[in-house]
Amino acid sequence: MIRRIASIIATALMALFVVMGTTSVAHAHSDTFQSVPANESVVSTPVVELQFTFVEAVAQEFAPEVSLVNAEGAVAELGTPTFDVTGATMTVPIVTGALPNGVYTASYRIVSQDGHPSSGSFSFTVEGSDADPLGEAVPVEEEAVVTEADEELMVTSSGTDAGNGQLQLALGLGAAGAVALAAVIVIVALRRRRNSSAK
Repeated sequence: MIRRIASIIATALMALFVVMGTTSVAHAHSDTFQSVPANESVVSTPVVELQFTFVEAVAQEFAPEVSLVNAEGAVAELGTPTFDVTGATMTVPIVTGALPNGVYTASYRIVSQDGHPSSGSFSFTVEGSDADPLGEAVPVEEEAVVTEADEELMVTSSGTDAGNGQLQLALGLGAAGAVALAAVIVIVALRRRRNSSAK
């Protein structure tokens, strides 16, 4: 009897750990990335392209949005992004050529293959370059233009994420309840056993 109860408790605990682990993985979208140049790095070699490596593949049917500006607000002209065979590494050429000296911020907005919109940025400094300065600063819109297809995708993605979150919460509460119930059963069984022994 005791062994069976212990087995039930172990199973319930395992289910709880699985649910919690699934929740963590579900939120590991493309908000995490690596870049070349590296974030907050100082670069003394010519920078002619930007590279982003995400934790999962990008949905290439939705055109990525990438921008590169210096500290004065001047915008570098960028080419069309390309992807490696995994779809997770995106390379963006700098059409204007090697960057001149200065501090730069690169920003991106993409949609991952699971339908999750993602955005981020990194900064780096160029030193020792003999390239001509960028053109005049260009006003940058505070909010990127979102197409109807993107809006529909984000609504679908948000609904899916919310549904998954509710399901995971329900499973977690169920597993916790099972553990509590098993503990009560153990306590009752032990008390009955003691009472029987006393008689």
